[in-house]
Amino acid sequence: NMFTEDKYSKPHLEAVKSMTASLNNTIFSCIEKSRDLTFDSVMRKSMFDYGSLSAANGADLGLIDAMFPVDPLLSLLHANKEVAAGDKEKVEDGKDLIKAKKAKLEEIFGLNKSFDKFVATEQVSLVKYHEMMKKKAKLEERRKYFTKLAESSTATSLILSTIGLAPREAKLLPSKVEKVAVVTVDGSIGSSLSYEIIESLRKIRTDDDVKCLVLRVNSPGGSVTSSEAILEELKILEKPIICSMSNYAASGGYYISTSCEKMFANPTTITGSIGVFGIKLDASKWAKDYGIRTDYYPHGSHAASLNPLVPLTPRTKGNITRLIAGHYDYFKNIVANGRSMSVDEVEQVAQGRVWTGEQAKEVGLVDRLGGLDRAVSYAKSTHTKSESVDVEYWPRKKGFWDFISGKESIAGIISEAVALVKNSSDETDSIVHLFNEMSELKFAERPHFMLTMDEKTALDLILGRE
Repeated sequence: NMFTEDKYSKPHLEAVKSMTASLNNTIFSCIEKSRDLTFDSVMRKSMFDYGSLSAANGADLGLIDAMFPVDPLLSLLHANKEVAAGDKEKVEDGKDLIKAKKAKLEEIFGLNKSFDKFVATEQVSLVKYHEMMKKKAKLEERRKYFTKLAESSTATSLILSTIGLAPREAKLLPSKVEKVAVVTVDGSIGSSLSYEIIESLRKIRTDDDVKCLVLRVNSPGGSVTSSEAILEELKILEKPIICSMSNYAASGGYYISTSCEKMFANPTTITGSIGVFGIKLDASKWAKDYGIRTDYYPHGSHAASLNPLVPLTPRTKGNITRLIAGHYDYFKNIVANGRSMSVDEVEQVAQGRVWTGEQAKEVGLVDRLGGLDRAVSYAKSTHTKSESVDVEYWPRKKGFWDFISGKESIAGIISEAVALVKNSSDETDSIVHLFNEMSELKFAERPHFMLTMDEKTALDLILGRE
């Protein structure tokens, strides 16, 4: 039919109706059973006719339990940290601690569930955990071997200590230097950029020497989900955040800046653009003009809403408009909370309008005028105590040090190579085996390194002789 007819034939339409009805009923029945719900035919029709549901609609109908943040695990961990570290003096006994924890979790998730046994404050992937356990066992084995080897002679001990393969008698504690971290969000905000930024923020969060974060934004916006993911990560950073706007900090770029305590912008910065838009491509007239004919049979009033060859009907337009309005209201509330403004005040400066940095200061969307240097200076003077403060820039570019400090560091490669021959009885075979292993795979795809010493010392080191 698709090549000979310009619409469904009666038998074809009947088959399509029957097949789609069956699929539709199967999906709906699975939802009802999994959620322990019962919807009558009137309720089903009402849901189909209503169109796209927001998360709040889904929660009201029982289709979801709660409206989680982008990463609920982080909020759970953060809640545990707050309860464990924030109000210990107010908790009289263990029962009160559990109640406080449950109250905090229920506040975040809106759930009346027991999280008594969930006590974690940090996360680790299963793959990383497995690697950590293997590395721990391997390091312990190496530590015992090299400790024993270092005891054989003073010279051997000195050499091993110098290259980091044996413990020194005394280690100086590294001096604590306060740091300010600068995280740059540069370009359109998508999944790749958000992943890179979130990875940086999580490393910064665990560094106690970082006293303040400067969020450097040079972005016209991008994905709603990716922007939300960055904002959620910033909310649980547990460090003061200063925003420094570059050329652009508009739409999603401004959205992620709302959690900052101070906002700096250049006079010529383009910012604001607090608004949301949606697109429905209607190519029905174009298809008709060129003789392209289509036919479809939807289950529900909005099933074919996004089909570009289906015209934009008033009902479809109403559905899309309602969704956009919901996102817009949420955006305005985020700005209102971050800027200590009322929603009505935000509406006056929102509506998708863009502002220069100078205008944004006048209407309350930024706090001060100035570039990155001024924002960093403010962070140092406000949130650090020492005169000497290091400034770190994130995301970090991988360089030479990443090659020598990763899983296959110089010390790690040498120690592994030495371990290969420690039980060998034949000296010549041991040396050949050692350098074959070191040249195969280990250095194949990374820079070559050379460790120099005289021949006798090298053999003593490798073979553990006096």
